[in-house]
Amino acid sequence: MLLTLSRWAWQNPHLTLHIPPDSRLQHATQKKKSGRPKRPRHSITSLLSNLHLLLRVPSFARWPLEVRFFTEDVHKLWLRWCKTASEPLRDSLVIIQDFSNKAAASASNIDSSPTKNQTVEASGGVTALSVDYASQKPHVEKAKEIFDFELEGACTLCHKDMAHDAGVYTICPNPSCKSVTHLSCLSNHYLKGSPEALVPITGLCPGCNSELKWVDVVKELTLRMRGEKDLEKLLKVKKPRKKKATTSSQVAVDVSDSEDDEEAAEMEDEMNILNQFDQQARDSGPGEDEHVSDDDSDLDSTMSQSTTGIKPSRSRTNKTKTVKMVIQDSDWDDAIEL
Repeated sequence: MLLTLSRWAWQNPHLTLHIPPDSRLQHATQKKKSGRPKRPRHSITSLLSNLHLLLRVPSFARWPLEVRFFTEDVHKLWLRWCKTASEPLRDSLVIIQDFSNKAAASASNIDSSPTKNQTVEASGGVTALSVDYASQKPHVEKAKEIFDFELEGACTLCHKDMAHDAGVYTICPNPSCKSVTHLSCLSNHYLKGSPEALVPITGLCPGCNSELKWVDVVKELTLRMRGEKDLEKLLKVKKPRKKKATTSSQVAVDVSDSEDDEEAAEMEDEMNILNQFDQQARDSGPGEDEHVSDDDSDLDSTMSQSTTGIKPSRSRTNKTKTVKMVIQDSDWDDAIEL
């Protein structure tokens, strides 16, 4: 909602109430059919000047915003406008130059930042922007461990015991710091010297005395209180994928790949020979009164093929089996005629 308001204010600087009337840089000279003021035509210079103005007004001056430039020419115009602006921006505002190193070097040679803002060089463009909560995972895991085991203890600032799950508590993002405080106590601690302000920007941790940004502290708090689904997704442990069971044919292929080609071919020939021999024995096995004449010849031919290394044809046709019928002599032939 706040981002939508700031975007609308930037696109309609002639109407927004965030800019006082006497501070407006653009004014409507025409009206729409409905009678409302018509939006003035924008240019790069007008957009940058209104952005600079909105970053200074009380409504947005203390927001944890970053100004990121993706092209060198726009950044040059920004530097020029900062020279002529009536008031500088706050010192803690981060200005990011997200373009090539060559362009960043040429821009830095033109002029250093006219204000005391933090200037950071980056690369990657829009596609490399982090829009998830992956960077907050160590802080979230630390907070989860503290609240799951009820290790809140006493507030580092007011030293009052903090009942479990009975208030709004903040945790220091540093992994080695165990400071836990009330949100109101930490806010007042950060706002020392700025009694009129409501939103802190930076401050020192009361536990480890390191400088922290207020936005880094409250990101974890917002996830813990309002982002249950995002929190579950962030802490979800990815299970390793199960390997598919290999079939016997896949194992055979793996074996044949690992061994030499000659040995693999030999094993395949022997298996084919044994399978054919078993099949022949089943199909043409002799009965009590039958003898197959060419069994020995088939066996000899198969054995000779295995010794010579000739691979038998898989599309081998079945030979016609010649069966010799043997009729035994009858006992009537020895009978004596009377």
